[in-house]
Amino acid sequence: MKHIKRAMLTALAITTLLGLNTISSIDLAHAKELKMATFMSPKHPINTGALPYLAKNVATETGGSLTLKLYPSGQLGKGPKAQYKRVIENVAEITFGIQGYTPKIFPRTMVVGQPGVGDSSQEVTEKIWKVYDKFLTPEYTKVKVLALFSNWPPVIITRKKAISKLADIKDLKIRAPSASNIPQLKAWGAVGVYMPVSKIYNALQTGVIDGVYISPGALYAPWRLSEPGEFVAAGMNGPTSLFFIAMNKQVWDGLSKKHQAAVNKYSGLKYSRFVANYWGTRDAKQLAIAKNQNKGVKFTQISKEAVVAFDKATAKSVQGFLSKKEKEGIPARAIYKAVTQ
Repeated sequence: MKHIKRAMLTALAITTLLGLNTISSIDLAHAKELKMATFMSPKHPINTGALPYLAKNVATETGGSLTLKLYPSGQLGKGPKAQYKRVIENVAEITFGIQGYTPKIFPRTMVVGQPGVGDSSQEVTEKIWKVYDKFLTPEYTKVKVLALFSNWPPVIITRKKAISKLADIKDLKIRAPSASNIPQLKAWGAVGVYMPVSKIYNALQTGVIDGVYISPGALYAPWRLSEPGEFVAAGMNGPTSLFFIAMNKQVWDGLSKKHQAAVNKYSGLKYSRFVANYWGTRDAKQLAIAKNQNKGVKFTQISKEAVVAFDKATAKSVQGFLSKKEKEGIPARAIYKAVTQ
């Protein structure tokens, strides 16, 4: 009798193991791999930390049945302006992009990037999500939003002239963080222009532009603007660049409930906070290097007296921007009020 029971238990154990193996085989057979496309270099924070974090956690959460593969440096298509189009058209199931490259698609979001919203990537990111449900969702109906976040407010990097007061920037041709920030530079007396970040180094080096208004994370690797740039100025009230990580809507709808649950667990505000902190810490570190070590540049902290003139002109430009957006039917003042109070 004992032999019969032992045989039955052994058979049951084998059957259970075979069942588990079959389930694992089924999971692997239905495994999905999604492409993540960026235009940044492999050494950029979005590729070294932000997207790998998402990929690692989703793979772990799903037991490897949903994986995300990174394609940096425009491997799936050149031109950062097309990143939102690429995710909608499913060139890549997931893309990273900058709303400022296509501000007409994101007029509401661009309000949150105006000066006066916050002094750090972490603070501005919280403000984005504070108004997302009420004001921003109409701009993201075609995608599954994984993250919306900001980087650090910009510094001014110039090639030949140090900036210490408002008069110093008059008539200089300065690259703005986005087209929406050109009015601020114009209010300062500068000539504001806009171009993709990938073109800035050569433009500054060859004198096509006199300076760049950009987050301090561009001073050293990977953008290395401290090489063509000679001077850095900081302290005035500035805007921030805003970013998205999004998934194709049809791809999202086609995921299993298990896969959707895994993605949801590591996306949204929680994931946005992680990215903002990861990227923002790098921005803050590079700013500290320029400020404390003058590595490759001569740093100027704008005095409190001089900042008043900068910020007065900036406030006027923000009001002009908001008025223009209101005429276009955007509740810009309501959005700006919500993120500044």
